[in-house]
Amino acid sequence: MRILITGATGFVGKTLIPYLFSKGVNDLVLLVRNLDKAKTLFGNESVEMITTQSSDWMEQVKNANPDVTLHLAAFFTGRHDYENANKLVEANISFTTFLLEELSNTQCQHFINIGTFSEFRYGDGEYHPNNLYSATKTAERPIIRYYQSISKWNWINVVVYSPYGRYNAYKKVIDYMIDSFSASEPVDFTRGEQILDFIHVDDMADFFYTLLQKLPELKDSFYQFHLGTGKGYSIREVASKMEEIWGKKMNANWGGRVYSEQDIMHAVAPIEQNIRLLGWKSKISLTQGIEILKKGTQITPPILEYVKLFYLCAA
Repeated sequence: MRILITGATGFVGKTLIPYLFSKGVNDLVLLVRNLDKAKTLFGNESVEMITTQSSDWMEQVKNANPDVTLHLAAFFTGRHDYENANKLVEANISFTTFLLEELSNTQCQHFINIGTFSEFRYGDGEYHPNNLYSATKTAERPIIRYYQSISKWNWINVVVYSPYGRYNAYKKVIDYMIDSFSASEPVDFTRGEQILDFIHVDDMADFFYTLLQKLPELKDSFYQFHLGTGKGYSIREVASKMEEIWGKKMNANWGGRVYSEQDIMHAVAPIEQNIRLLGWKSKISLTQGIEILKKGTQITPPILEYVKLFYLCAA
């Protein structure tokens, strides 16, 4: 099974690619923006790489002829200024469209796309994006559906909840909590009543590996999986766990940031389909994940030893 992966040098990809290698999944094609970065990370493995900086990258995708595409690449920001609006549309809509156009000329049988829980602001299953990023992820859907209709591959959409762990270039609430332990001035937070589902990046890597292995059993034309733990914690509960594990108080100003219209107050993944169709559940509890962050390794078995060795060899 030949697998094309976009976004390989991003938050999830940096953990997923070594994990796939450790499991013997080696027939990979990585579609990346920064080829030098990708070679630094994965250059010690025999893996095909295509850079989007090349004028003929779309032709190279067609020639790669993947059986499966895992589309992790995306641009994320909560800002709505002109520059970021352009980046969001270009990365999340235009790039995805160009990719799908070339995949329609290949033998691709499965297209796996990544969505976000923030597409469903009210948690009722209806699309109500809470920011422009999530709106662009929702806007991808009819485009994917169109290309599916002419290409006949299966479409699997994975709705990701609140990820955390190493390599996250975009700071989220847990990252700001860590910053607050060493902050000289109090860090503003809301009152912390939002209940969210926090999933560690190592669990995410294991989910995608399991999904890839189960593809031959998924016969329907469309599936949507919700990638989370199925357990919700309020922001204040997370803060209490972190203070307990760090052994000191956060320098936090709770209520210093007022809730906005876009804040999602409750988002916990429905995981029944993950269990029923994939036999998969997350393995890392929130306490374990925070302990990993505290230790600074941010890697847990079974990924730990291979990823350590992988990046030592690449250095």
